[in-house]
Amino acid sequence: MSKFYRFVGITVFLLTSQLLSAQTTYELLDSLKSELSSTKEPTDRSLILSELTWYYVPVSHDTAIAYGKENVALASSLDDPILLSQAYSDLGYAYMEKGELIDARNNYQHALNLRYETGDSVKIYGTITNLGSVYQRDFQSDSAMVNYLKALSFFERTGNEQNVDFIRNNIGVIYSELKNYTKARDILEKVAAYREENEDYYSLAMTYNNLGAIYRHLEQEEKSEEVYLKALDILTEYEDVYYLATTYNNLATLYNSQKRSQAAVEYAMKGLELAEQAGAAYDYALLESNLAQSYSDLKEFETARQYYLQAVSGFKSQNAEEDIMTMYLLMSPVYAALDMPDSSAYYTDAYISLLRKLSEQEILQLTSDLEARYQTEKKDRELAEKELAIRTKNLQLFGSLALALILAIVGYLLYSQQKLKNQQLRQEAKLRSALGQIETQNKLQEQRMLISRDLHDNIGAQLTFIISAIENLKYFDPIKETLTHRYDSIANFTKQTITELRDTIWAMNSGHITLGQLSVRISDYLERADISTRGITFDFEVEKGLDLDFSMVSSEGIQIYRIVQEAIQNSLKYAYPSQLYVGVFQQPDGLEFTIKDNGTGFDEAQVKAGNGLYNMRKRAEELGGKLEIQSQSGKGTAVTLRLPNNSNQTDV
Repeated sequence: MSKFYRFVGITVFLLTSQLLSAQTTYELLDSLKSELSSTKEPTDRSLILSELTWYYVPVSHDTAIAYGKENVALASSLDDPILLSQAYSDLGYAYMEKGELIDARNNYQHALNLRYETGDSVKIYGTITNLGSVYQRDFQSDSAMVNYLKALSFFERTGNEQNVDFIRNNIGVIYSELKNYTKARDILEKVAAYREENEDYYSLAMTYNNLGAIYRHLEQEEKSEEVYLKALDILTEYEDVYYLATTYNNLATLYNSQKRSQAAVEYAMKGLELAEQAGAAYDYALLESNLAQSYSDLKEFETARQYYLQAVSGFKSQNAEEDIMTMYLLMSPVYAALDMPDSSAYYTDAYISLLRKLSEQEILQLTSDLEARYQTEKKDRELAEKELAIRTKNLQLFGSLALALILAIVGYLLYSQQKLKNQQLRQEAKLRSALGQIETQNKLQEQRMLISRDLHDNIGAQLTFIISAIENLKYFDPIKETLTHRYDSIANFTKQTITELRDTIWAMNSGHITLGQLSVRISDYLERADISTRGITFDFEVEKGLDLDFSMVSSEGIQIYRIVQEAIQNSLKYAYPSQLYVGVFQQPDGLEFTIKDNGTGFDEAQVKAGNGLYNMRKRAEELGGKLEIQSQSGKGTAVTLRLPNNSNQTDV
């Protein structure tokens, strides 16, 4: 297993703090605390608190957050938007590094709002970049990309090459995480060239590590080894024990994939020594897992078993459940080879249980987020109703006073009656608004149920397949090549399950998605299909002039995406085409999505409709649209989804 490196975006994006020794950091912190205790002037104290927040982040997240909160309170009392925006930004950084991403996003958003007021363009787009980093860590790649591209455009116009390089690096990492390795390689090769030209060798080593993983996925293994060794030379010169350990781990991963087991053992052993020196428990466990794989390939199964057990123990100490699950899957054939069938079955069952648990946790987290959002809106509605009740009582009081005055002055009676009528009309308008909020909550509940069903239908079916496939493994001889093929098949199917879950997560996190975001998602899917197939030309067309900012609720977006995805999968699976075309068009009465191929075609009247065609038509019906399928044997197939404009879609 190898690791990607992204840099955190902080206001000025200086990375020199990474190179400070622990001694220098603690000396600096002691100096700042001493200066704070002797400083009484509020503005100076705010500046010192800002520095303490920043430099405490790599030492103690909680202490950094405490200083950050103190600075926000102080800067708020000074009514200085510049100091306050910096305080919010520093606190957002501390929360992000601790992994509390909601608090990080909220603080960065406060900083951004204040910086819009002060008009400091560099800090505005620096904060936008920071928000991109938060979204990237939260696996919201679309939102991260939007923020990065905004900031990139500004820094390119102003000639700020250092920030341009920083953002490009993180964009490259996003493409890597989305498995678009070709784009990631092209971007990160430019980043590496810039850093080498500007002699930023420390950052260059991180880029080499990222490129090494990308080259390995693209099966360019010689290039992968070359850049890993370059990174090793640079980090050796800097004497950076932690990143040296992770680079040795990456090389061991590469050598294991090449079945160069002895080389993998050599580099993993060196990495273990360095990881122990650095106190990097997670990386130590990664290196142990690589050693276990190496010894398993060398048929030294007892040694492999010991390293797997040590790796599991290390991952448990880091609460790395996904890594533990992978270890369980790999340990099963080792125990089988040692003629320990009960242990092999135990770890197979443990893998299945943990896989189910993690899937259920992700679904539970998604539904919890929706529930929290619903409860927040419900509280807002209840607060509005209470305010309305209070205002109604006040209105009654004012009416009574007006009535008393009316008894004395007839003229004032007419005036007061008109005033009362106007106030009542305003209250009625507010009441209608409150009723509208209730209707919104009902729609949110419907959306939640729709997405939950989508999660159940896709993931439930695929987990059933995984469980069945693994049960069948009990009847295979574990030391034959057939077993390895079966495990590979299960691993690939599990990855597909995770991809479909992330598609649904993408829709649920977005709330509303634009036509442009949906088009990017379809384009990325076609690119992945292009990489995994041979002899097929894929074309994707979005009509010129189409409003890419056109917005729809997330449930509609995922329904459309699933229809297009199913049509593409059916074509690749059954039609054997040499050309496949997807187009998005604006028609007078709404949107049109077209998927066409030149494959074998079929006669729909003579083909028994399966779940795929039924689900496509059902989704189209739920969208209020129409699905048309035109096909003839030998002349290809055209699937057309027509969607009318409706109230759930808005222009943004």
